[in-house]
Amino acid sequence: MGYLFLFVSICSGAIKGFLGKKVSNKTNGIKSAVLTNFIRMLFCIPVGLLFVLIDGGITSLLVNKKILLIAALAGASTSIFIVSWLIAVQKSAFTAVDTFVSMGLLVPILLSLAFYHEHISCSQIIGLLLLFVAVILMTLYNNQIKTKLGLFSLLLLLVVGLSNGITDFSQKIFKYNNTDGTPASVFNFYIYVFSAVILLSVFLCLREKKPDVTALSNDEKTKDWDRRKVLYIFIMAIFLFCNTYFKTLAANRLPAVQVYPLAQGAALVLTLLMSAIFFKEKIKPLCIVGLIVLFTGLLLINVIVF
Repeated sequence: MGYLFLFVSICSGAIKGFLGKKVSNKTNGIKSAVLTNFIRMLFCIPVGLLFVLIDGGITSLLVNKKILLIAALAGASTSIFIVSWLIAVQKSAFTAVDTFVSMGLLVPILLSLAFYHEHISCSQIIGLLLLFVAVILMTLYNNQIKTKLGLFSLLLLLVVGLSNGITDFSQKIFKYNNTDGTPASVFNFYIYVFSAVILLSVFLCLREKKPDVTALSNDEKTKDWDRRKVLYIFIMAIFLFCNTYFKTLAANRLPAVQVYPLAQGAALVLTLLMSAIFFKEKIKPLCIVGLIVLFTGLLLINVIVF
């Protein structure tokens, strides 16, 4: 069942990523990115509540302080991740962004080893090293088809990977501290509640120079907010919740060293296909080599274990 939950999570994440790329094209600046994701979190809350009602009923929302603190940590890292991702995908190749997301898997794996003594074999260590070689190759690939990564873009990609890794590790913290049997749906519901609060607070504190409206075309005036963008955000909210909910279920059944590399590797392949088909990003030999290295790493992590 763990791999089935992971499969659903991966498919949901791919759909979310596709729509996220569409939304990023209609988002200008940090404040707009924060507002966009705040709206997405507002959509996630009722979706999450529906899962809660199906999973354990309204009374299951009564949880202990420890679960709320873990959800708050996940909510903060989720907020950082979704805002930085939305900005990064404008500046870098879609596949390069997802490669740095994959890089963040080192966080839950190493922290699960340090705090919860989840075993890592020699082949899995080699596999992780190969994944990072794939990250380097895909970064070079990004430089071939996009503007060369500057310091800001590189730091932004590192923030994307690190914040995603912390969010993933919070699922392991939840697993090992869930002594009351709190449903995964409740945990994820509170993640989006905290994330919405954090994003709203940040939005109210941000100040951004307003553009000269008289210099904008009609299309530009409506670029930030139109019906299609709101629809994209709503659908993204559904698949975002499904992505984290089913990944949490998978993390409860599989070790971190299997869950996160497989999830990120499969997501990267789907991202590559979407980039080529829908966003017309050129597939170069360096990209193919990167994928071969990635698959070899995944085999060593999940299949050829020694």
